[in-house]
Amino acid sequence: MNQSGAGATRPQPPRPTPGAATCVIVGHGVMGRIQRAKLAELGVRTVAVVDPRRARTVLPCGAPVLGSLDEVPAPRSVGLWSICTPTAAHAAVFRRIGRLAPEADVIVEKPVCVPEDVPEMCRMLDVHPGRVSVDEHYLSSTVPEAVAAAVLAVPGATVTRVVVEMTKHRGPDRARGRFEDRALGALGYEGPHLLGVLDALGRRLGVRLLPASPATCTFDGPWGSDGSPPQDGAEVAYRTATGCEVVLHTSLVGRPRRRAQPPIPYGSRRRHRVLQVEATDREGRPWEVIGAFAPTDLRDRDTGTLTVLRDRLPLGPAQALYDDPLGRHLRRILRYFAGAGPNPAPARHCIGHVALLHQWVATARAATADRAALRPAA
Repeated sequence: MNQSGAGATRPQPPRPTPGAATCVIVGHGVMGRIQRAKLAELGVRTVAVVDPRRARTVLPCGAPVLGSLDEVPAPRSVGLWSICTPTAAHAAVFRRIGRLAPEADVIVEKPVCVPEDVPEMCRMLDVHPGRVSVDEHYLSSTVPEAVAAAVLAVPGATVTRVVVEMTKHRGPDRARGRFEDRALGALGYEGPHLLGVLDALGRRLGVRLLPASPATCTFDGPWGSDGSPPQDGAEVAYRTATGCEVVLHTSLVGRPRRRAQPPIPYGSRRRHRVLQVEATDREGRPWEVIGAFAPTDLRDRDTGTLTVLRDRLPLGPAQALYDDPLGRHLRRILRYFAGAGPNPAPARHCIGHVALLHQWVATARAATADRAALRPAA
C-alpha cells in the first residue's frame, strides 16, 4: 500500500458550473457569507441578500441587502435560493420562498430544520416542484473517500470500529449567540457533519453504518431548566448490524475524545476533526486508517491528511489530500440543479439525520431522568 508524504494535488481554478446563474442568499451570517463567496467562484452571481439586521445596505459585490423575502424583485427569475438563516427559521423561509417562486431550486443549510418542523418540512417537500438540496458538505469531502479506499486496499479487511470526531473551542462564537441549539444541544451543529462523514464512508465501503443496537448518548455540560440538552459536547456510541462499533464525538469547548490529545483553548483557531477506521486483515493483523480534516498542524483549511498504520506502526508519512468539501459540494448541487448529476444531499435523507439526532437526545434525556430518580433524596 503506497502512502506518500507528497503535497496535496490542487485542482485548477474552478470554472463556471452548469446551472443557476443568479442566487438570493437568505441570511448573511458567517455561513451565508462563505457560501456567497464559494458560489461566486462557481460563476453564480448573488442578486440580493435577505437579512433584516443588515437591511438597506449594499454589499461590495453590488448586491442589495433586503429586509424581507417579499422585497426580492422578480422572484421567479432567480436561479436559486440559499437558506442560511438560523435553523429554527428554515421551514418558515422555505414556505415563503415556495409562495414567491413555486418552482424555485433551493439550497438549505444543514440541519434541514428543527425536529418540531420535520412533519411540515416533509409536506412542503412533497408538493414543491423545484429541486432542493442540503448543504451538508462533508458528504462531498475527499477525506472519507481516501479513508475508504485505504481500507478497501487491506487484504480481506473487516471493519471493527469507526470513530468520527469534530472538536473545536466555539467559545467566541457562542458569546456572539452562534451554535446554541435548544432542540439538539451540542449535536445541533456538528451532529449533521458527523453523520455526513459516516454516510460518505459507508457509501464508499458499500456498508450501512447505521445503528442496529440501542445507542448510548451522553452530553457534556448542564441540561437547561427547560429540558434543553447541554451545549458543550456530546458522544454517541452504538453497534451496526455487522457488530462494528461506531463512536461519534463532538466538543464545542475544545475537549478532544482522547485524553492524550491536548485541549483546545478559548480563542484558538485549532480544530481536531478526524475519521478513524480500525480493521483486521485476513490474517488477523490490526490496521488503522486515519483521515484528518484541516489538521491543526496545517494552516491551509483546504488540506487534509491520510495516515495508515499496520500492527500499530505507520506505513509511511501522512499523505496530504486536497479537500474543499464546501466548494465541491456546491459544484455537485449546481450540476444537480442543471439536470447534469444526482442530488448529493437529498432533503429527505438529511431530515433522517435530524430525526436520528433527535432520537439520541431523547435517549440521553431519559437516561438523565433515570439517574436523577435513583439519586438519594437530600
